[in-house]
Amino acid sequence: MRTNLHVGWPRVWAPEDPRQRLRRRVRLAAGALALANAMVYALIGAGVARVVDDTAGADVSLTTFGALAGGAFLLGAVLLWATDRRVLWLLGAAFQLFAIGAYLGVAPQRTPSFEPWGVSLKVVQALLLVMLAFLAMTPGRATAVARRRVGADG
Repeated sequence: MRTNLHVGWPRVWAPEDPRQRLRRRVRLAAGALALANAMVYALIGAGVARVVDDTAGADVSLTTFGALAGGAFLLGAVLLWATDRRVLWLLGAAFQLFAIGAYLGVAPQRTPSFEPWGVSLKVVQALLLVMLAFLAMTPGRATAVARRRVGADG
Protein backbone atom coordinates (compact mmCIF):
# COMPACT_ATOMS: atom_id res chain seq x y z
CA MET A 1 0.00 0.00 0.00
CA ARG A 2 1.38 3.41 -0.98
CA THR A 3 0.86 6.40 1.23
CA ASN A 4 1.94 10.00 1.28
CA LEU A 5 2.54 9.81 5.02
CA HIS A 6 6.15 9.34 6.01
CA VAL A 7 8.78 10.84 8.23
CA GLY A 8 10.18 14.13 6.96
CA TRP A 9 8.85 16.36 4.21
CA PRO A 10 5.48 15.39 2.73
CA ARG A 11 5.72 13.82 -0.70
CA VAL A 12 4.05 15.55 -3.62
CA TRP A 13 1.66 13.45 -5.66
CA ALA A 14 3.45 11.93 -8.63
CA PRO A 15 1.61 9.84 -11.21
CA GLU A 16 2.73 6.26 -11.70
CA ASP A 17 2.26 6.34 -15.49
CA PRO A 18 5.48 7.64 -17.11
CA ARG A 19 3.44 9.54 -19.74
CA GLN A 20 1.60 11.38 -17.00
CA ARG A 21 4.89 12.12 -15.21
CA LEU A 22 6.22 13.63 -18.45
CA ARG A 23 3.00 15.62 -18.85
CA ARG A 24 3.34 16.94 -15.28
CA ARG A 25 6.96 17.97 -15.90
CA VAL A 26 6.00 19.75 -19.11
CA ARG A 27 3.21 21.62 -17.26
CA LEU A 28 5.63 22.70 -14.52
CA ALA A 29 8.26 23.83 -17.05
CA ALA A 30 5.66 25.66 -19.15
CA GLY A 31 4.43 27.40 -16.00
CA ALA A 32 7.98 28.53 -15.26
CA LEU A 33 8.31 29.93 -18.81
CA ALA A 34 4.99 31.74 -18.45
CA LEU A 35 6.13 33.20 -15.13
CA ALA A 36 9.40 34.36 -16.72
CA ASN A 37 7.39 36.10 -19.46
CA ALA A 38 5.17 37.73 -16.84
CA MET A 39 8.22 39.10 -15.02
CA VAL A 40 9.76 40.53 -18.21
CA TYR A 41 6.46 42.17 -19.17
CA ALA A 42 6.30 43.65 -15.66
CA LEU A 43 9.79 45.09 -16.19
CA ILE A 44 8.66 46.54 -19.52
CA GLY A 45 5.57 48.04 -17.90
CA ALA A 46 7.65 49.52 -15.08
CA GLY A 47 10.01 51.13 -17.59
CA VAL A 48 13.02 49.12 -16.44
CA ALA A 49 13.32 47.21 -19.73
CA ARG A 50 13.44 49.63 -22.66
CA VAL A 51 11.74 48.28 -25.78
CA VAL A 52 11.08 51.40 -27.90
CA ASP A 53 12.55 54.89 -28.17
CA ASP A 54 10.64 57.48 -26.13
CA THR A 55 9.84 59.52 -29.22
CA ALA A 56 8.59 56.52 -31.19
CA GLY A 57 6.25 55.14 -28.52
CA ALA A 58 4.93 58.37 -26.98
CA ASP A 59 1.32 57.51 -27.87
CA VAL A 60 1.51 53.95 -26.46
CA SER A 61 1.28 53.29 -22.72
CA LEU A 62 3.86 50.64 -21.96
CA THR A 63 2.64 50.58 -18.35
CA THR A 64 -0.80 49.37 -19.44
CA PHE A 65 0.68 47.00 -22.01
CA GLY A 66 3.13 45.52 -19.48
CA ALA A 67 0.42 45.09 -16.84
CA LEU A 68 -2.03 43.39 -19.21
CA ALA A 69 0.53 41.11 -20.85
CA GLY A 70 2.22 40.32 -17.53
CA GLY A 71 -1.12 39.58 -15.90
CA ALA A 72 -2.11 37.25 -18.75
CA PHE A 73 1.14 35.29 -18.46
CA LEU A 74 0.87 35.17 -14.66
CA LEU A 75 -2.64 33.73 -14.99
CA GLY A 76 -1.29 31.22 -17.50
CA ALA A 77 1.46 30.15 -15.08
CA VAL A 78 -1.04 29.65 -12.25
CA LEU A 79 -3.35 27.62 -14.51
CA LEU A 80 -0.48 25.46 -15.74
CA TRP A 81 0.55 24.66 -12.18
CA ALA A 82 -2.96 24.25 -10.75
CA THR A 83 -4.94 22.37 -13.39
CA ASP A 84 -4.67 20.16 -16.45
CA ARG A 85 -7.34 21.03 -18.99
CA ARG A 86 -6.72 20.52 -22.69
CA VAL A 87 -9.07 23.33 -23.70
CA LEU A 88 -7.00 25.77 -21.64
CA TRP A 89 -3.82 24.64 -23.39
CA LEU A 90 -5.50 25.14 -26.79
CA LEU A 91 -6.49 28.66 -25.77
CA GLY A 92 -2.97 29.28 -24.43
CA ALA A 93 -1.42 28.09 -27.71
CA ALA A 94 -3.74 30.40 -29.66
CA PHE A 95 -2.69 33.28 -27.36
CA GLN A 96 0.98 32.51 -28.05
CA LEU A 97 0.37 32.52 -31.81
CA PHE A 98 -1.43 35.85 -31.49
CA ALA A 99 1.37 37.37 -29.36
CA ILE A 100 4.11 36.24 -31.74
CA GLY A 101 2.14 37.34 -34.81
CA ALA A 102 1.29 40.73 -33.28
CA TYR A 103 4.94 41.37 -32.45
CA LEU A 104 6.05 40.51 -35.97
CA GLY A 105 3.24 42.63 -37.43
CA VAL A 106 3.97 45.73 -35.33
CA ALA A 107 7.78 45.46 -35.31
CA PRO A 108 8.41 47.27 -38.64
CA GLN A 109 6.46 50.32 -37.36
CA ARG A 110 8.58 50.68 -34.20
CA THR A 111 12.01 52.11 -33.53
CA PRO A 112 13.94 49.87 -33.18
CA SER A 113 11.97 47.21 -35.03
CA PHE A 114 13.47 44.34 -33.05
CA GLU A 115 15.13 44.65 -29.65
CA PRO A 116 16.73 42.05 -27.36
CA TRP A 117 13.81 41.99 -24.87
CA GLY A 118 11.19 41.39 -27.54
CA VAL A 119 13.18 38.80 -29.43
CA SER A 120 14.03 36.87 -26.26
CA LEU A 121 10.37 36.99 -25.18
CA LYS A 122 9.31 35.56 -28.54
CA VAL A 123 11.86 32.74 -28.30
CA VAL A 124 10.50 31.82 -24.86
CA GLN A 125 6.93 32.14 -26.17
CA ALA A 126 7.77 29.81 -29.07
CA LEU A 127 9.02 27.21 -26.55
CA LEU A 128 5.87 27.75 -24.51
CA LEU A 129 3.79 27.27 -27.69
CA VAL A 130 5.47 23.90 -28.33
CA MET A 131 4.80 22.81 -24.74
CA LEU A 132 1.16 23.93 -24.87
CA ALA A 133 0.70 22.11 -28.18
CA PHE A 134 2.12 18.95 -26.59
CA LEU A 135 -0.25 19.31 -23.64
CA ALA A 136 -3.22 19.96 -25.92
CA MET A 137 -2.49 16.93 -28.13
CA THR A 138 -1.82 14.36 -25.41
CA PRO A 139 -4.44 12.96 -23.04
CA GLY A 140 -4.54 14.30 -19.51
CA ARG A 141 -4.90 12.20 -16.38
CA ALA A 142 -8.72 12.24 -16.38
CA THR A 143 -8.83 11.14 -20.03
CA ALA A 144 -6.28 8.39 -19.44
CA VAL A 145 -8.21 7.10 -16.40
CA ALA A 146 -11.49 7.15 -18.36
CA ARG A 147 -9.87 5.23 -21.23
CA ARG A 148 -8.58 2.60 -18.80
CA ARG A 149 -12.07 2.21 -17.30
CA VAL A 150 -13.64 1.76 -20.71
CA GLY A 151 -10.95 -0.79 -21.60
CA ALA A 152 -11.51 -2.66 -18.33
CA ASP A 153 -15.31 -2.61 -18.70
CA GLY A 154 -15.34 -3.57 -22.38
